[in-house]
Amino acid sequence: MSEFFTVTVSQVTRRLSMLVKGDKALSDVYVAGEISNFTLHKASGHMYFTLKDETSSIKCVMFAGKAAGLNFMPYSGQSVIVHGGVNVYERDGANQIYVNEIIEKGQGELALAFEKAKRELEAGGYFDRKRPIPKQPHKVCLITAEKGAALQDMLNIIARRRPILEVVFIPVTVQGAYAPATLINGITAAQTTGADLIIIGRGGGSAEDLSCFNDIAYAKALYSSEIPTISAVGHETDFTISDFVADLRAPTPSAAAEIATSITCEDLSEHIELTYDKLSDIVHSQIEGYEQLIDGYQRHISAYSPINRLERSQRELELLGSKIKTAISATVHRNEVLIEGYTDKIEALSPVNVLRRGYSAVTLNGKAVNSVDDISVGGTVEILMSDGTARAMITETEKKQ
Repeated sequence: MSEFFTVTVSQVTRRLSMLVKGDKALSDVYVAGEISNFTLHKASGHMYFTLKDETSSIKCVMFAGKAAGLNFMPYSGQSVIVHGGVNVYERDGANQIYVNEIIEKGQGELALAFEKAKRELEAGGYFDRKRPIPKQPHKVCLITAEKGAALQDMLNIIARRRPILEVVFIPVTVQGAYAPATLINGITAAQTTGADLIIIGRGGGSAEDLSCFNDIAYAKALYSSEIPTISAVGHETDFTISDFVADLRAPTPSAAAEIATSITCEDLSEHIELTYDKLSDIVHSQIEGYEQLIDGYQRHISAYSPINRLERSQRELELLGSKIKTAISATVHRNEVLIEGYTDKIEALSPVNVLRRGYSAVTLNGKAVNSVDDISVGGTVEILMSDGTARAMITETEKKQ
């Protein structure tokens, strides 16, 4: 018997499982078919069923965590589209779909179109750009149906929260076959309005009603807008391609209007008051600083003012004049005292006073006779007395020994 290589069943099923897991096309698929053999495991909440078409069938399992998100109960014979990934259940060696989502057949075609558009646009980078929404827009452009409740809701909120916000309205059709074209025209027209924010929205509706917001041409026009955009389509649980392309998604049109008026008139008023108070404090502080500076300059100017300098010089001259007068007066007084002293001495030594005391003076030819040698017998001399003169002839002289 010749030798040959053998493998186990587990090795085969594991190999098949690896091959299936490695196929990216099978890791995320939408498969249409009819449910059969549907079973709900009550203890775990898991769902087990077979999905079949005219020629083939494949087992499916939807675990409780995913099944809890369904809004209907599947049943055998129901036509559906399941979304999930294919793998090999190694114990049985059977292919099996691990289901993440079940779409009823009526909604399946829309869901498939949505996923196709989503993948194409996401691959093109249309979901990547997210520009900031202006906090204080000066003008907002509303693109919605003219008679829809969404328009009135947005206008009421804007009027209540920030009535100074200028609003431009562009009416469009928001459902039906012609809706994508009118939406595109509305976006184009909005570029020339001078608005700094665009809100595109409508109220809630069925998936079919909202399908115009999944249109690829519309999505590309929305992406091409030079003005930041908010998508506000349907209710909070509704998602459209518009929400992924726009710069911001709002759960409802009313929420979009609140975002556009995030800074209300009350906020602006309060901000103005606070700013006014701050500016007043700054201005008052600066005024006080300038007043102090001016006072300093005035003191400096006063110190060096010609008038003040003249006044100081005049005061100094007056003081100096007073000192000079005082000094002169003192000097004069001292001199007067000295003169009086000298006068007394002079008077005491005056020949007239000596004569008054009984003395007399002898002169010859106007000169005082101090010695007997100055005169001769027979000569004439003048005798000076206190009350007059007399002339005498010398008859005799006698000189002391």
